[in-house]
Amino acid sequence: MKLEEGYHCRYQIRYHCVWKVKYSRKILFGERIKYLKQLIHEIAERYDYYIEAVGVDETHVHVFAGAHPAISPAKLIQVVKSITARELFKKYPEIKQFLWGGALWAIGYYVRTVSDGPLDHVIKKYVDEQNQVIKSTRKKKYQLKLVP
Repeated sequence: MKLEEGYHCRYQIRYHCVWKVKYSRKILFGERIKYLKQLIHEIAERYDYYIEAVGVDETHVHVFAGAHPAISPAKLIQVVKSITARELFKKYPEIKQFLWGGALWAIGYYVRTVSDGPLDHVIKKYVDEQNQVIKSTRKKKYQLKLVP
């Protein structure tokens, strides 16, 4: 992670953010995932956020991001969730049939600060590989291994 500069400060703040689709509906796949990732990067550019990685599976979104210290993680997530919901409904109106009440994202989110060091690389890799990990675990049955 590089050191960022504001007018009166230097900072290095990164968050691992996660939020899910309302009712855990499996509506994010294929082109929708590509479009959602593109939207998140466009929002970041417009609002001067820093996106390290975006991972999406059918029911939730992981974002490894940062922003100026004046911007709270809650505000960052609020902006991204509201704009992506509006734009996804606009481009894919058929998803409304799976979500009653007019909301795409569930209320709430998970956020954690990430420091510079080995952990930030682990989280970035985890977020980047989110969709692939989910696909590979679905193919296997969960079973216990006996250790001799």
